[in-house]
Amino acid sequence: MDKNKQDTYFEFLRFCVDPKGEVPECSKDIVWHDLLDFAIKQRIVGIFFYGMERMVEHENKPIDEDVMEWFYHSNKIRKKNVLLYETCAFVSKTFRSEGFRNCILKGQGNALRYPDPYIRMSGDIDVWLDGGCSKVIRYVKDNVPMARAVYHHIEFRKVKGIDVEAHYRPSFLNNMIANHRLQKYFKEETDRQFGNVMTLPGGVKQMSVPTTDFDRIFQMVHISNHFFHEGIGLRQFLDYFFVLNQGFSNAERDHDAGMFRRLGLYGFAGAVMYVEQVAFGLPESLLIVPVDEKRGRFLLEEIICAGNFGQYDKRPGSKVKSGPLKKNLQRLYRDMRFVCYFPSESLWEPVFRLWHFFWRTFNA
Repeated sequence: MDKNKQDTYFEFLRFCVDPKGEVPECSKDIVWHDLLDFAIKQRIVGIFFYGMERMVEHENKPIDEDVMEWFYHSNKIRKKNVLLYETCAFVSKTFRSEGFRNCILKGQGNALRYPDPYIRMSGDIDVWLDGGCSKVIRYVKDNVPMARAVYHHIEFRKVKGIDVEAHYRPSFLNNMIANHRLQKYFKEETDRQFGNVMTLPGGVKQMSVPTTDFDRIFQMVHISNHFFHEGIGLRQFLDYFFVLNQGFSNAERDHDAGMFRRLGLYGFAGAVMYVEQVAFGLPESLLIVPVDEKRGRFLLEEIICAGNFGQYDKRPGSKVKSGPLKKNLQRLYRDMRFVCYFPSESLWEPVFRLWHFFWRTFNA
């Protein structure tokens, strides 16, 4: 993408995430159809339209034809969020009735932190179930015999047309030493996270979602995981912006920074802080670790090229449909491209992949 266009989009995006922000001058240079293409690629249409709605009286407001195109997509997002809230509450209640304490990860828990809880571009439902790997897999396979299990979750059946993933681990790291520390942290947090009940928009239904301090760790790991395995777009960084925007104490900052060091993610976290500043205008006071500009520029370039979950990445080593041999060679190429910037996860990735093959042989 042209650097001037990218800077314009980010300047407008920083206005969109700030409910008190003033319409920037750059809005007069925006081709709204092109911005919509960018927003779809990065899965952040809702937050852009949230900003556009505040331009009604501004001289640079979009023309009616542009607004209608955006309104069509925005209306779909709102309807999907209504369905997701209803379905999440139903899924959570159903699993509880089956004896599984649970917590809805990412998704609608993140949407509750947005300035409007109906503007996040939603996806599937990730539910973290209590009971451990063997118990969850056995339960799911009793209900869905062909369900496919991987290290951290197993695919459940669709509920009201929405994919559901049952997690026995919220996430994981390639670095198996760091992953051991991460899984210990998750285990220590189970009671607190399963007990964090939130009331959904409308004030009737409820579900458990992660606490903000947990999400500062978990969602950093989640971003890292997607980045190293398939690619990632701006939506996950927008989610993390609203997590950080909840605020934290100096003691909590020190704790989180220490956790990132123990998990081998300190350098990656510095890159994430750079993206949060450049794209969304995160203030210095909400940085968990200092900005790492060198790594951050590399990460931001990957985000722009790859789009949501790497779906738009056409470079060698990108996520494409292919046979096992070619796919593994592509992953090695990807590891080599990342190793100078993020050595821990990159060097461990082939090791974890081989170990995971044997894990699935005996568990999936």
